[in-house]
Amino acid sequence: MKSFLSLTLALPLLAALSLSSCTKKNLKTESVPAQMVSNTQAIPTLDVEESSSTASTEPDIRGGDFAADPSIKSVYFDFDKYDLSDAAQATLQANAEVLKEHKDWTVLVAGNCDDRGTIEYNLALGQRRAKAVRDYYVRLGVPENSVGTISYGEEKPVCTEENEACWHQNRRADTEVKGQ
Repeated sequence: MKSFLSLTLALPLLAALSLSSCTKKNLKTESVPAQMVSNTQAIPTLDVEESSSTASTEPDIRGGDFAADPSIKSVYFDFDKYDLSDAAQATLQANAEVLKEHKDWTVLVAGNCDDRGTIEYNLALGQRRAKAVRDYYVRLGVPENSVGTISYGEEKPVCTEENEACWHQNRRADTEVKGQ
């Protein structure tokens, strides 16, 4: 009986010791390349000022009642770009004239991408495209607090074929409006 009792106590202890002494397998022991290591003490800190004007520069775009207006045209972008071409600027100038005539409109600029690239990358690129259009509208005199932005990335294609002509149609920024 005494040996049975000591065996029942010894087995769990033995199992715990053997499990805790196991080495971890498949650990990567590669060293980090020198060019990827930086001295974080050398990075200056930035003072960030919270501003109420930052949050209020774009209007509230919640709600699904934005719609395309036939007098406002979309603009198109080159692959992996968000800068505005001369043709895009001309289109946006015409759009801005319409938007300035309708001061009661809230404007939504939606950035879109083709389906090449990751979802995250395309969402970021779509946002840069929308912001480039918004900034151009503001420079042309459209009130800053009436133009909001959103990125749909690759989620709203107008064409689904796998060729350059189709991809070009999806690399766009659409301007939609909502009346007050």
